[in-house]
Amino acid sequence: MNTSDVRAYYERNTRLFLALGAGGRARAIHRAVWAEGVATTEEALNYSNRLLLEQIAHLRRSHPGQTLHVMDLGCGVGGSIFYLATRLDDTLHATGVTISPLQARLAREQAARLGLQDRCAFVEADFLQLPELPPADVVFSIEAFVHAPQPARYFDQVAGVLRPGGRLILCDDFLSERGASNARSPDERMWLRAFQAGWHAPGLSSVTQVAQMAARHGFSRVGERDLTPALRLLNWDSRLIHALIRLGRAIWLPWAYWRSTVGSLALQQCLRAGLVTYRFLIFERNR
Repeated sequence: MNTSDVRAYYERNTRLFLALGAGGRARAIHRAVWAEGVATTEEALNYSNRLLLEQIAHLRRSHPGQTLHVMDLGCGVGGSIFYLATRLDDTLHATGVTISPLQARLAREQAARLGLQDRCAFVEADFLQLPELPPADVVFSIEAFVHAPQPARYFDQVAGVLRPGGRLILCDDFLSERGASNARSPDERMWLRAFQAGWHAPGLSSVTQVAQMAARHGFSRVGERDLTPALRLLNWDSRLIHALIRLGRAIWLPWAYWRSTVGSLALQQCLRAGLVTYRFLIFERNR
């Protein structure tokens, strides 16, 4: 599994994700988080963006009046950037990086519609091989890090664009300690493989592994939130989901959305079994 596979995955699936998923209106191709105080689907889809906004507000208090540059690596169609830009004044500039030409084009079109084209730029690039970009004060990835076939290289690239003292935020699926161990049943190993194959997630790692990779590239973990309890899992019998995963793998059709659906069912089992957790991690680049 490589970056060209991820590009093809999003080229084929993005319009379907927006049309069929709950996040079309919010332009969010990521999970709904039903945390305390969240009342609507739109609020749930934007909960991770709300946490991002809190981190940026913290930096703004430390640098009053200074223009901040934020960078979204794996920006999709720009939903997180637009959420931030429409809630902050023109002292915030943003760059989104996506491997999908379609996503980059859709994001630029939306920026123009919102009148944000002077503050929000979108670049088609591989975040494991970034082009020349302006230094950033905050770098974040929401459900994108897991796509990295070489996760350690992600931190190498971020270290090249994030200013010392800046924040790096990852919101994604991570292996639990048990999920990363050998104490897994054959069914559990099958669920993990089906999730990684269906969602193109070769970078699936534990929080401990990610923290170690980050430390080797000059990052310290300064915060963490476990959002797993706030996810709403399918209220289906686990045996039915297991049977559907097995069926989906047995008739592995060439349609990208089919494979993604099988991966989604497998992720439900991984979360239910405690093999995978969904976390919001905050790192700081050492000065």
